[in-house]
Amino acid sequence: MAASDGAERTEDATPRRRQEARKRGTVARSIDVSGALAMLVLAFVGPSMVSGFGQAMVSGVRQSMSNMPSDLSPASVVRYTLPIVGPALATVATMILAVTMMGLASGFGQVGFTISAEPLKPTFDKINPLNGFKRLFGKRALFDALKTVFKLGLFGGLAFSVIRSHWSQIPGWGMLPPLMALSAAGNLLHTIIVRLAIAWMILAAVDYLFQRQETEKQIKMTKEEVKREYKEQEGSQEIKIAQMRRRQQMKRGRLAQQMKTATIVVTNPTHYAVAIRYERGVDSAPLVIAKGQDYLALKIRELAADYRVPIIPNPPLARALYKQCEVGDFVPKDLFVAVAEVLAFVHKTIKKLKL
Repeated sequence: MAASDGAERTEDATPRRRQEARKRGTVARSIDVSGALAMLVLAFVGPSMVSGFGQAMVSGVRQSMSNMPSDLSPASVVRYTLPIVGPALATVATMILAVTMMGLASGFGQVGFTISAEPLKPTFDKINPLNGFKRLFGKRALFDALKTVFKLGLFGGLAFSVIRSHWSQIPGWGMLPPLMALSAAGNLLHTIIVRLAIAWMILAAVDYLFQRQETEKQIKMTKEEVKREYKEQEGSQEIKIAQMRRRQQMKRGRLAQQMKTATIVVTNPTHYAVAIRYERGVDSAPLVIAKGQDYLALKIRELAADYRVPIIPNPPLARALYKQCEVGDFVPKDLFVAVAEVLAFVHKTIKKLKL
């Protein structure tokens, strides 16, 4: 199948493509599966239901005959006919319910559960006469036509073979009591239904495999479509670089705001940098407000220089603070004395400079 741009659809559909196809209603589904399963239900459930219906009908007729109405009022007519009609209605309703449930189960088993209004949306492709002509005379339409003809011939042949095998017995049914004649006819009909159901299930399996193969061909992708989808999901290299730059800018912006409140910066002096804030009456203990390694350490030192924050080279303390503290942590007790000494030294130095 060639794509609209001339490229061949040689790649299997991705999970995203399959999900989009499901929303559009492009799924592998065979109507014959539902029909065959419904016939199987009738074949195996029908006899017991019909038998129960017959017994209830006979009992209802006897009861009605023994209680003939004395008048022809609507209420008396309903009471008279209800024992006869009731079993028939219950049997038909039960069979319809069983067939409906089997149809829903077969549909769910083939395509799963999905709710989408997209197949109902009007599109140009749906009303395009050319597309309609292709669907009418396409490969799938030809397969469906041949399948229908073959199915009719097969079902007719199976039914005829069963009737032919009982042909010598059928004339004698007229000599039997009504219930026995009906039972014999029911057994013949049941045999026909069972054979038709089995044959239909085989055809349904073949049809489902064909529908699945056609659906897979329909949703295949070109190599360019696969690449484009990958880029949309993962993002192109340019987009990744731009996103990384924006994150770095945001991080630098936050870092700049944090460094405005820094009291000191302890450095390695090149590999590590840790910014500490301590304001008497505000902070209960020295607080780590920023830390960084290599490039980020350089930015911390540059911002410290811009905001005139004292930079104190102390490699052991800088490494210890970097490894033991996260941003927002108070200085741990084992480093509190060392940090306090640095803060006191800075405070004295600033005080002397002011004098």
